[in-house]
Amino acid sequence: MTTKIDIAIIGAGIAGLWTHAYLRGKGYNCLLLESNAIGGGQTLASQGIIHSGLKYAFAGKINKLAQSISAMPDLWRAALRGEGDVDLGAARMNAASQYLLIPKGLMGGLVKLVMKQALGGNVRNVPADEWPPEIKDTGFKGSVVFMDEPVLDIESVIRALVAPYQDSIKRIDTPDDVVGFLKRHNIEAQRIIYTAAATNHVAAKTAAHDEGLQTQSRPLLMGFMKPAPFPLYAHLVGQSDKPVATITTHEMSDGTLCWYLGGGVAERDKDANPSEVYKAAMKGFNKYLPHVDLSGVQWSTLPIDRIEGKSDKDGWMPDTPTIHSAGDNIYCWPTKLTFAPLLAERIGAMLEESGAAPSHTQSNFDALPSADYATAPWNKAQWTTLKD
Repeated sequence: MTTKIDIAIIGAGIAGLWTHAYLRGKGYNCLLLESNAIGGGQTLASQGIIHSGLKYAFAGKINKLAQSISAMPDLWRAALRGEGDVDLGAARMNAASQYLLIPKGLMGGLVKLVMKQALGGNVRNVPADEWPPEIKDTGFKGSVVFMDEPVLDIESVIRALVAPYQDSIKRIDTPDDVVGFLKRHNIEAQRIIYTAAATNHVAAKTAAHDEGLQTQSRPLLMGFMKPAPFPLYAHLVGQSDKPVATITTHEMSDGTLCWYLGGGVAERDKDANPSEVYKAAMKGFNKYLPHVDLSGVQWSTLPIDRIEGKSDKDGWMPDTPTIHSAGDNIYCWPTKLTFAPLLAERIGAMLEESGAAPSHTQSNFDALPSADYATAPWNKAQWTTLKD
């Protein structure tokens, strides 16, 4: 007997999880399939920052990405309050906002001016006597800007997206043969949505759906440092259009705090020598946070390929999510964690416009194997201590 469903979604990262929850909430009969582990790949490797676009308005530039991303935090906040199309009421927030640490000089003043004019929002300069104690203790000299960008605990976000709809999240053991998997299990899907960023293009090419599709890979070598001396969520502004470092703090399974390091320190080939990341981080800390004690800390790296739609400008991410459709198949990339709600809304609109209405039923998938949760990268990192 054939089980007819509205939607099959491939990939249980943030794009697939949010789209699945969004469509289930609209009454679509959905099945979400994951070949590895829920939240693995790029999702758990994110820093959890719900960007408002502020850091993309550096160096006097107002780019489309900064403008298009500025409305995203409000969509996430609505979800965190349980008031959005997707309910994230069970998710945790690590910090109410990132801080922008701008050193003294012309560049810092220019950046502040550009950000305020371009993006508005609840951006404000924090008087020195109101600086968080951890920033005061670093020895930082310059301006501290409250960015109004929440930083979320992504593990809790994943579980909040899974919990209400776990009955339709299952494991696929043949990710390169989705159509075959569905046929073997007598499942017929009205639409198939591919959200597994790393394998989407391969799937599209295999199915001869790749005409006009262009993607790019932006390699990164992210860094870890433990134990973190204190919780910190900040962008360290340098003399270019990318931060010297973007720092978020994460609690490891044994309770140890670690700093997760992105931004300029990670902007290198993922196969680069890890020591390049460690040295760049230490140089930035010594210059901007001179009182931070780096003696006795351990280091690690995480190589990442950020796969997304092709940008018009080399080395830059696209301005919006990328959606490529071919017949009854949709291939999509959110570009960034923060764009997940926008991607789901656009997919929903596409389905409605194409006549794919929700059936307001839900099939039983108990016969399919369940998918496990992925492990956060800082909990499986290999650590090293630098020698003098």
